[in-house]
Amino acid sequence: MPGHLHSEFLQTNANHCARAQDLLMQGLVGIVAPPAGRQRLSLRERGAGYVAANWGEVVLIGVYFSPNRNLSQFERFLDGLEPVVQRASPAQVIVMGDLNAKCAEWGSSITDAKGALLRDWATVIGLAPENQGTAYTCVRGRGGSVVDVTFATPAIGARITCWRVLEEVETLSDHLYIRFRVSNAPCGR
Repeated sequence: MPGHLHSEFLQTNANHCARAQDLLMQGLVGIVAPPAGRQRLSLRERGAGYVAANWGEVVLIGVYFSPNRNLSQFERFLDGLEPVVQRASPAQVIVMGDLNAKCAEWGSSITDAKGALLRDWATVIGLAPENQGTAYTCVRGRGGSVVDVTFATPAIGARITCWRVLEEVETLSDHLYIRFRVSNAPCGR
């Protein structure tokens, strides 16, 4: 479609790897907004394990939850994250990050307790997973997992296309990059 604009996102977790963080700081990762939109990121709020930013009419929320923390701590984390999503209303919201929760709804071969809790939490607050396929988002010597998730509210979710794990790109981390586009108008997947 002529004049059809979109923005590309690259989601990643450098996992405390200094070399991976250096790679990111070289400008190989960023949020690119179309010149016509001139959308800039501005800090909205931040807290333990999350940061929220305004991006035009959308609120982007980046999240991280350590795999070393237990299920009750995860539940408390989600309880604290819920008002962050609610405060963004009526804006559309994209939540993305490494939550160390496995669920079939976002491509994992298993659903663990954290994954079931996260799936139910997201459904209740109106977020849907945008992950496509079953490619591992985290790859280690003994295998991999799908623990990096992208969620969105319905209107912005309808504009997310081309979600994929970049398996061929070196990240210097055990987490792979995830790329997706957000179109200016809803479109089919």
